[in-house]
Amino acid sequence: MLSHLRRDLRSTELLYLLVALIISVTALSSVGFLADRLQRAFQFDARQLIAGDLLIVSDRPITETFLAEAKRRDIRVATTVVFPSMANSAKQAKLVSLKAVSDTYPLRGNLQLAESTTELIGGPKVGTVWIDAAAAIALNTQVGEQLKLGERQFLISGVLVRELDRGAGFMNFAPRVMMPLIDLNSTGLIGLGSRVTYRALFAGSDAAIQAYEAWVRQQIASNGLRGIQVENLETAQPTMRKTLERAEQFLTLMALLTALIAAVAIALAARRYVLKQADAYAILKCFGATQRDLIWRQLHLLLYLVGGACFIGAGLAWLVQEGLVWFLGGLLLASLPAPSIWPVVWSILWAVLLLFGFAAYPLLTLTAVSPIRLIRRELGALPIAARWSTIISIATCLAMIFWAARDWKLAGWVSLSFAGAILIFVVLIWLILRGLKKWSDSKQFSLRGSSAFALRFALAALTRRSSFTIMQICALAIALMAMLLIIVLRQDLLPAWQGSVPANSPNRFVINIQNDQRLAVAEDLSLAGIRAAPLYPMVRGRLIDINGKSVIPSDYKDENAKRLVDREFNLSYTDTLPLGNRLIAGEWFSSDAAQISLESGIAKTLGLKLGDVLSFEIAGQIVSAKITSLRKLDWSSMRVNFFVLMPPRTLQNLPQSWITSFYQPPTQANLDLQLSQKYPNLTVVDVGLSLKQIQDVIERLTSALSILFLFAIVAAILVLFAAIAATQEERFRDAALLKALGTSRGLLAQIAALELVVIGGLAGLLGGLAASAAAWALGRYVMELEFYAFFQPLIFGLLMGLVACALAGYRFYRKIQVTTAVNCLREAM
Repeated sequence: MLSHLRRDLRSTELLYLLVALIISVTALSSVGFLADRLQRAFQFDARQLIAGDLLIVSDRPITETFLAEAKRRDIRVATTVVFPSMANSAKQAKLVSLKAVSDTYPLRGNLQLAESTTELIGGPKVGTVWIDAAAAIALNTQVGEQLKLGERQFLISGVLVRELDRGAGFMNFAPRVMMPLIDLNSTGLIGLGSRVTYRALFAGSDAAIQAYEAWVRQQIASNGLRGIQVENLETAQPTMRKTLERAEQFLTLMALLTALIAAVAIALAARRYVLKQADAYAILKCFGATQRDLIWRQLHLLLYLVGGACFIGAGLAWLVQEGLVWFLGGLLLASLPAPSIWPVVWSILWAVLLLFGFAAYPLLTLTAVSPIRLIRRELGALPIAARWSTIISIATCLAMIFWAARDWKLAGWVSLSFAGAILIFVVLIWLILRGLKKWSDSKQFSLRGSSAFALRFALAALTRRSSFTIMQICALAIALMAMLLIIVLRQDLLPAWQGSVPANSPNRFVINIQNDQRLAVAEDLSLAGIRAAPLYPMVRGRLIDINGKSVIPSDYKDENAKRLVDREFNLSYTDTLPLGNRLIAGEWFSSDAAQISLESGIAKTLGLKLGDVLSFEIAGQIVSAKITSLRKLDWSSMRVNFFVLMPPRTLQNLPQSWITSFYQPPTQANLDLQLSQKYPNLTVVDVGLSLKQIQDVIERLTSALSILFLFAIVAAILVLFAAIAATQEERFRDAALLKALGTSRGLLAQIAALELVVIGGLAGLLGGLAASAAAWALGRYVMELEFYAFFQPLIFGLLMGLVACALAGYRFYRKIQVTTAVNCLREAM
């Protein structure tokens, strides 16, 4: 059997089949390894992800009743306070994510400092802080130096390298500074308008925690408490879990797309292998081989192919997933456990489905080949089992797409989108080929001589093999579309997004300005030469009812709507329509009566309309007003904007802070530092740095996706090799006929080049067109910017398609050119 295998593996077609399987296994296993490690990181010790067994999160200080009840039940308690704040070193001032922790934190898991192998329980000592590596770089400071937080100076005593409950919120990508909770009040950082997240952590026996959780939820429900969330081991780190799950779904779907493209190569290579081996199997039957013997021979071959593909693919997948982990960087947990064997098991299953589903159909025809084939060139009847094998495997592949997405809506949308794209490509390719053929045969065809003959012959050959031509072009177009979309995203959409911000637009936001600081801050900005820095009042209020009916997050299905209802709104007041605001419905304030001008986007999210009455709870007072207008905001202006505006008389006597934005020119690089040093409670946000953080995240994700898209391109090129080889007999017959008629090598080369140009050109143009459309939709409806670089994807797609076809077809067409007419006929037999 091994000798038969070695002889079979000399076949180019089996090599294509093996490489296609390896690509499929590598793409799927690499994502599987990564997903498995992420899942095991959550399952390995979920308690470490919340630093306890139970977590209460609130935008207000945790009520003492909850803490006292936990202690009464012999449950250990720790508390943390997290909020953005300015940190000042001797050389720099930057916005950081400040985390104040009690001396019992963490209740589960451990912290770790750089250059220390000891796992710590408890935060920094009084008067000291810990910073992470990002903070050390941003603040240009190190251990042993002083760091100013608000009105206090602290000694930096360590660099934090492990903090598993950090989470995945945007501010948690900011540099981290950790301080003792007992020192927080002395900094004077928390004031009216501060964005603070309070957490209470609990740890104890499972029974005690379950009973306490039930009591807490009952208290929240019976007292109508808002802005409080309870997280347990099953819902630990919901933001991070959801983010990583979405990334896992998208990566898996891309890997499946690559595998399905490779499946086309598998089917084509198997078909070509059958045509070349049919005579050998007919001879074996002449020497007495039974159908059962031939079936076992084929099954052994398939099993060896699966084993080799899984062994090589799993090894490559391990290296690829390490690259994915490196590209994703800080988006992942600090350390991931080793993967389990399950990704390999799933990859083996997938390889078996691909091979037996797409290769068994043609391979099983060899078992039914008749010895009479040695005289006549037709195959035996196809066994019905092969048809059922293909049907079942294709159905299983579709089911695995839905399983990978874990979302019927997402999987259905992706499946229908790609099916629609393929259907459109097929129709367009058929129409274009037919149109080109009619044009070449018409009287309007102006070319003469050898060029005209070469073009007519090439188009006739392509239309005669139209099914294979359409398949070639379509597979390459889909792969090119995916790669071009990444190129457009990185080269055009991101710079366009950054360029959509007007020149000299505000690049600094100052929040948490108190009433008694407002005039002084405005004067300091004016003295610094900042003219356009208006201050706006900001009042924190919670939406409690709509049209007299109480509103709670569970009233909405949309996750964004739930978050909006559950958190506090930033309200403001003014008697004039702010710059960059445009009324699209209703009328602006005509009196001091209580009324609301609402941003149109949030009105759509919450299902609000003109005439609805909203009630807000503000510092214990209820303020109700009717919606009298809807506004469209210019978010790209980077000015201060508010969802809800009211007349001054309605809000001006309520507790409030102030906010402003201004453009800080490069010549005044220390202005924000001077402000934060003079007013320690202020938070100065550098928008440029925030945009850079977002861009870094997107760059990491697109770099990771580029690895999988590279697999898709390789798979598509493999399809081209297999497809060209699949029609090799027809091309050899054409070449034999032309050579017998005295056609020169130059004319044969011209015909071959024209075939490749048509295949590569159509694939590139269609892929570029689809990528342009997808990029336009992404820019307009997701990133809210105009995309005009339509010609770049078309040009890139055309060049990439031509190069791919040239690489795939050069060796084969070179062989045709140097082979005699007799040898061409022999190759075609």
